[in-house]
Amino acid sequence: MSLAQFDPADGTWDVVIVGAGPAGAATAITLAGFGRRVLLVEERTAPRFKLGESLPPASIGIVKHFLGNIEDPAQNFPGVFRTAGNVSVWASEQPDVTDFFFTSTGFGLCVERLAFDAALREKAVAAGAALLEVVRFESCVRTSTDADFKWQLTLRSETQTTQVHARYLIDCTGRRAAVAKALGVQPVSDNDQLFAYAQWFSCANPDEEHYTRIEAAPNGWWYSNRLPAVEGGESMRLVVFHSDKDLPAAKMAARREGFDALLGESTHIGPLLESKGYQPCGTIRGAPANSQCLQAFCGDAWMAVGDAAQAYDPLSSQGIDKALRTASHAGHMIHYALSDFEETAAGLSSSNTYIGQYSAQQQQLWQTYLTQRNYYYGMQPRWADQPFWQRRRG
Repeated sequence: MSLAQFDPADGTWDVVIVGAGPAGAATAITLAGFGRRVLLVEERTAPRFKLGESLPPASIGIVKHFLGNIEDPAQNFPGVFRTAGNVSVWASEQPDVTDFFFTSTGFGLCVERLAFDAALREKAVAAGAALLEVVRFESCVRTSTDADFKWQLTLRSETQTTQVHARYLIDCTGRRAAVAKALGVQPVSDNDQLFAYAQWFSCANPDEEHYTRIEAAPNGWWYSNRLPAVEGGESMRLVVFHSDKDLPAAKMAARREGFDALLGESTHIGPLLESKGYQPCGTIRGAPANSQCLQAFCGDAWMAVGDAAQAYDPLSSQGIDKALRTASHAGHMIHYALSDFEETAAGLSSSNTYIGQYSAQQQQLWQTYLTQRNYYYGMQPRWADQPFWQRRRG
């Protein structure tokens, strides 16, 4: 619903979630499933470009938990496509193939984000959450100073402004961390400048490639995946170049001529596109891809979930998996904390047992992620004299 359809006198919400991406929608599904009154606020005015993501077989269970049986062909879930494995050209020039056939599911997933996000939002509404669309979070203030921290949020559309009240506030605004920053909580200072430059390619010829491809390059690394063509349509492939935004290669990748020149130097992805007759279509899109972590994951009656709490380098292939798993955990912990408050008047700050558990888990996840990220970048021994790789060996 729009702000014009919204009744601001609709009482105090148990939880207001700002941001309706995978983390926000999954948190709303979890809390609504417990019977909580949940308001999900989405700022975007229209569908926009979002980078897709590949998920390993281990992530299929959590996707099924929120979306249902994606293995049933009759369901035809939008935005979710099967992949057969990974082909990485990383530690050497020889491709390393990981075949998902030998896993328990037999396949991985490629996610087309716009359709995937929309499907999760529909599930949230079906679970009982209210969805307020095309509305921007402006500010938030506490309206009481006792243990029952109540929030007053100011929300704005193009034509009007309104206030809503909540007992608990969740930041799911992604890397912007808009709510956390409004509360004075900033991301930890980091020199990671990784940026992703994405270009769609299309071809009239059939493409039966079902592998996610990753290739290291002197000034960064490449990612590519194919999306199934609609019946009678062209085959589509997403190609993404990752580099540090301050490097010359990144400035090249932002322009068609530079992107094509860099792709022409690749040893596997470029030749694959050429062999199948792919041609670039649309404009090159850019998005931050750096690692990012908040100074604090939660506080007095508020919590950051998903990329708002901590965002990962796409090399980890953990973005959506992390969003869904931490959303489920956050939803459970907030429900238990609210129940605790209702029964014993326990506070809703980070000293609450359940909120503290969430914060501790987030800290552990961040340390584990850093170890894994450094390990995978360290596996790539070539181009040790290039700034991109030198920075990741520091």
